[in-house]
Amino acid sequence: MNRIVQKRPMKEILYRESRVARALGEPAKFAIISLLLKQGTLTLSEIAKSIHRSKTTTCYHLSKLKSLEIVRYETKDDGVNYWIKYENELKGIIESLTEFVNRSLKGIHSET
Repeated sequence: MNRIVQKRPMKEILYRESRVARALGEPAKFAIISLLLKQGTLTLSEIAKSIHRSKTTTCYHLSKLKSLEIVRYETKDDGVNYWIKYENELKGIIESLTEFVNRSLKGIHSET
């Protein structure tokens, strides 16, 4: 007897949280977020140079971050400027991640 198991839809908030967490887990996107948090508004060229990626690759990562409402942008005559949309919230997330990693490293060092 085959039973069909119905999948329950994931709550929208969990889905969005997991997508943001996934973006933070990608080194290039994390580097862009960290850079914008530290430096403020930057152009595509400035971001690409700072994270050592091509403009095409950087543009791809920025488009993903824009779709997640992490990064905002403004087009001007001299180019496009990017910045973090919810700066305080992302700073809190980064600080929490840093604290978590530091605590876990202490645990590793105390075991050796």
